[in-house]
Amino acid sequence: MTIQTPDDLKAARARLGWSLRQMARALRLAGTPDKAATRVREMEDGRRDISGPVAVAVEAFLDGFRPDGWSDE
Repeated sequence: MTIQTPDDLKAARARLGWSLRQMARALRLAGTPDKAATRVREMEDGRRDISGPVAVAVEAFLDGFRPDGWSDE
């Protein structure tokens, strides 16, 4: 799956079974957990651009990559 649109990002997160906070943590977005989750929501809503690095990272997550020390908690 290629991540190009807000719907692609939302579908990818659903496929991974991750919450907004989990996606933000996996992407290592800066800020508090709530602010980072809000940024993911804004990308999914089309109010914030999905950067190339975010798209590539999410595509890697879909292929099984997980950051060092990752847990689904």
